Amino acid sequence: MKKSVLVILFSFVFGSFAIAHDGHDKTPGSIQAPHGGVVQGTSQLYIELVNDSSGIKLYPLTHDLKVIPTGEVKLVATSQVPKKKKENLALVAVGDHFEAKVDAKGAYRYTLSLDVGYKTKKEKVVFQVEPQN
Repeated sequence: MKKSVLVILFSFVFGSFAIAHDGHDKTPGSIQAPHGGVVQGTSQLYIELVNDSSGIKLYPLTHDLKVIPTGEVKLVATSQVPKKKKENLALVAVGDHFEAKVDAKGAYRYTLSLDVGYKTKKEKVVFQVEPQN
């Protein structure tokens, strides 16, 4: 009796290791951001937000995570700190991305809203951002 219980126990424990395989540490549907930021998508492209103490960087990406030239994408950005009015952000194209300075006014979090124009479509993307000090 003891032998059969041990055999069943060992087959259960070691059998589960036999069927495990790579990739279970990834969340299904998650995207590995190429620049270490956070990615939000539209039907035509992705926008990667990289947030650091100097401000924000926005990288337009294809669904294959290849950089889209900034001249092909039109972005209009606004930020809103809780209990304050929305503010327009001045985005500047720098190489393969857009940059902006954001004054979070001491808030722990703000909303970054983007109007994205690419090819023939205009869509919206929203990020919740925690400022880096």
